[in-house]
Amino acid sequence: MVIAAVLAGGTGTRMGSALPKQFIEIAGVPIIIRSIQKLIGNKNVDRCIVAVGEDYVSYTRELIAAHIRTDKPVDVIVGGSFRGDTLVKVLAFMEENGILDSVILTHDAVRPFIDDRIIDDNILAARGYGACNTCVPAVDTVLLSKGGRYIDFVPPRSSVFHAQTPQSFDAKRLYELIRATPPEDFRQMTDGCSVFIYHGEKVFIVKGSENNIKITFPEDIIRAEAILKGGNNP
Repeated sequence: MVIAAVLAGGTGTRMGSALPKQFIEIAGVPIIIRSIQKLIGNKNVDRCIVAVGEDYVSYTRELIAAHIRTDKPVDVIVGGSFRGDTLVKVLAFMEENGILDSVILTHDAVRPFIDDRIIDDNILAARGYGACNTCVPAVDTVLLSKGGRYIDFVPPRSSVFHAQTPQSFDAKRLYELIRATPPEDFRQMTDGCSVFIYHGEKVFIVKGSENNIKITFPEDIIRAEAILKGGNNP
């Protein structure tokens, strides 16, 4: 089974909006709905789990009922206080419902332009390698600085990538590794891939897309609208 998990527990403070950014509309459709539509609409995805803040569970269910047309299950659950906690709640839900023996695609709710090629490549990579991250090569030089005042190191640009989502995994293995991670270390991790790397396991790179943008700032809304108007929406 293939499960798509939409992680939408954030408050989106950088957007400067009273409404969390995942619920802001682009061309009349909430960003989170666009992301769910892309995932649940893929022929290889069997089920979708949407994790949101407790105050937005009912609202999210109402949006899904109004916008999503599918025979596949779309579950809305309460997320956690941080990203890793939300991921654990999704995995616990899967275990409770007997679907942990699956591939899980974890996706940012605010990346609404994911496409079928990326989804399919993630599924294949997760099945073949156990863990993968969607990435694009860095086009700018990246500088490393410990204190933020002086440049300490300039890594070769050919070895630097920008991470996107989905990140996809053998769900059972991911849960095992999380449980084997000290809580104080896990809380510092930003994603599921960090857990695999922490335990010395390899994470495969799946080619992403320049259109697979993360909507974080107000100017990203303008870019998203331009993608839609320009016909570049995957």
